[in-house]
Amino acid sequence: DKGFDCSGLVVFTHARAGIQVPRKALDQFSHGLRVAADDLKPADLVFFKTPGRKKAFHVGIYTGNREFIHAPGRGRTVSRARLDNPYFKKHFMGARTFL
Repeated sequence: DKGFDCSGLVVFTHARAGIQVPRKALDQFSHGLRVAADDLKPADLVFFKTPGRKKAFHVGIYTGNREFIHAPGRGRTVSRARLDNPYFKKHFMGARTFL
């Protein structure tokens, strides 16, 4: 009732497509199939390291054209961002898919 966090958005959207994914971003990263950054397709998941926190990840859903959607935090608006944004480029950890 307070909105989505990043991994909750992934769980919700994938469930709508009949795909079950783990609840936590770290588990999504660990269990998804690896995708090379040059091979990203819409619906692939893109993961980012959270600065200053061990084992903390942020996840978004790739939409194409080097863009993704993500929930910046519970209670904040789901938004679009670019992989070439300096912040996201610096903290990019990899991509996974559950398709």
